[in-house]
Parts: sequence; C-alpha cells; structure tokens
Amino acid sequence: MIATELGLRLDIAPVPSAFQFRLGGCKGILVVSPDARDREVHIRKSQEKFTATYNGLEIIRCSRFCCATLNRQTITILSALGVRNNVFLEMLSEQLSNYQNAMSNDTLALSLLSRYIDDNRMTINIASMILNGFMTEDEPFVLSLLDLWRAWSVKLLKEKARIIVENGAFVLGCVDETATLKGYTKPIIANGKPIIKEHLPQIFIQVPDKNDPSQYKVIEGTCLVGRNPSLHPGDLRVVQAVDAPTLHHLRDVVVFPQTGERDVPSMCSGGDLDGDDYFVIWDEQLLPQPQEWNCDPMNYAAPAPKALRRPVRVTDLMKFFVKYMKNDALPTIAHAHLAQADYLYHSIRDPKCTSIVY
Repeated sequence: MIATELGLRLDIAPVPSAFQFRLGGCKGILVVSPDARDREVHIRKSQEKFTATYNGLEIIRCSRFCCATLNRQTITILSALGVRNNVFLEMLSEQLSNYQNAMSNDTLALSLLSRYIDDNRMTINIASMILNGFMTEDEPFVLSLLDLWRAWSVKLLKEKARIIVENGAFVLGCVDETATLKGYTKPIIANGKPIIKEHLPQIFIQVPDKNDPSQYKVIEGTCLVGRNPSLHPGDLRVVQAVDAPTLHHLRDVVVFPQTGERDVPSMCSGGDLDGDDYFVIWDEQLLPQPQEWNCDPMNYAAPAPKALRRPVRVTDLMKFFVKYMKNDALPTIAHAHLAQADYLYHSIRDPKCTSIVY
C-alpha cells in the first residue's frame, strides 16, 4: 500500500524493506515482517514519544540502495588506522579515468550510472535514457545531462574527496527483531594480539548484485561500518557480516544486533536506529590493520532532559532555539579536526584532536 501511494516502480525494484515513519506521537523505523498480518503496524514502546489522538501513518522515506563513499574525515581515520595512502590514490585515479571514458563509451556510462547510484536516484533516470539509445544518437539533452553528472562528480571529488567504494553500500539501519545476530562484547586482548573474527559483532546486509542488479546477494565476511560525520577512531567499527536465513526478507538495509554489552549504532558517532544511514564497506583494502580493529568508542550518552514542573511556554522554545544555534558548530569542528589531524604526528590520536571531538 505504501509503495503504491509513493508511486514506486515495483517492476524495477521490490517493495522497500524499511520506512522512516510518523504515526501520531510515534516515530522511528518500520520494517516488513513475515509475522505481521494485513495492515498491522507494531510499535515499540521506545518509539512512542508522546500521546496523540491523530493516528494517520506518515512516511518520510523508504529504504533503498546507494553506493558507499569516502570523505575527508573517513580517509583521515582509515589512514591513521593503518590503511595505505596509495589505496585512496589508486581509487581516485581509477574513478577519474572512468568518468572521462564514460563520455564516449555508452556501455561504460551505463555501467557506472547503474552502480554509482546517488541519493536522489537521478543516475537511474539517465541510465534508462542511455539504455533507450539516446546517447548512441548523440541526443543533445542526454549528452548535457551526462556531462553535468561528470562535472558534479568531479566537483565532489575535488572538494570533499567523495571517492566511491564499489564494494560497499550506504543504507538505512534497523534492528534484528529475531535476536539471531551476535552483539558487541568488549574484546579482551592478551599480549597485544589482534581481535579474531569470531569475537566481532554480527550484521546482516543484502544488496543488489553488481553483475545483475535485478538479483540480490547476502554479503558475508569482515566489513567496516560507520556513519557521517566520523571524527574519533572508535567511530568506525569492524563487524562480521553473516547470512541469517530468518532475515532474508530484508533488503537494502543493514540489520544490527539487539544483544551485547553496547549497541553498535551508538558507537558509530552516536547513531541510533530512528532513521540514520550507515555505510557498510566490505573492500579488504579499506579494512584497518587487525591490531587497530574496534578502538574504544566514545561515550555518546545524551544528557538528561531538563524537567519542568510547569507547562512548556513559548519562551522555553525561544531559549532552546537560541541555544541550539549557538552550539551548531559542526562544520567548524570538522574543519578544525581535519587540519589538526593532518598536521600533527599522531594524527587523530593526538590530544588536540580528541579534545576537539569531546
């Protein structure tokens, strides 16, 4: 019903597996379930923020597959965790070469547009026009769109180091309702030995096959999980992607365990599962050195909300807004952290960088 209301083309992709929603005073993520019947909607107690008489279901967005990308902050952290700098340079050179060659090769252009899917999915529309022969006929409008796509992509590479990771995905996060995935347990490392894979927390992710986008495949093996922005070495978590048959109905989402000493999303820059997107990378070249896996995460616990013994007034909202604007300094923090990490010998582990994060 939701897919029909949103006008999604079900002949191209299956019904989305997860939806960011509002329902009266509830908010968060809804996922499809084989146990639900008809139009049942099951709400978790933590999703109920306040009571409301209106119970209309409102959909903000739905899950879909996007390519994982690196940025300046992620590259800085991975470099400090032992990933060779040549890896990033080789990926950058290959991507620039592909963009240039795609201007005269419709097969390559179609392949790149189908794989490098942007958040607005405009690349899918351009790819469909190329598939219908407009590029072969040198149609001016399609060629201008293709040139704009290349120019915009190169601009993102130049300004934000937005390097696309083919063996990766940028998807919505949700929780494992079946409790089959193993959660996080703080590793006990003896004599400086690296963490073994069996001690890693587990995730489940099923994405379109690169060779045949109409088919889905389950990713298995060691992966890197994080979200943007990442500034602390503990913000990037190494996990084990497993095949869980009870979760095969979920696609284009990353499923996190509900067990363990601490939830994995909160360790990724203080994320949650109320609508946050996460990047999952299974490219072995981008995995940190084993001895650097899963550094101690920061404590992102939110302070207790201020309790009032009276009804909320307009002046309270005004004060909150002004306080929010005064503390909204994320761009300044990110630039200061990047400059210090590049300049200092110990990079992100230097006390100056950690004090910026805190």
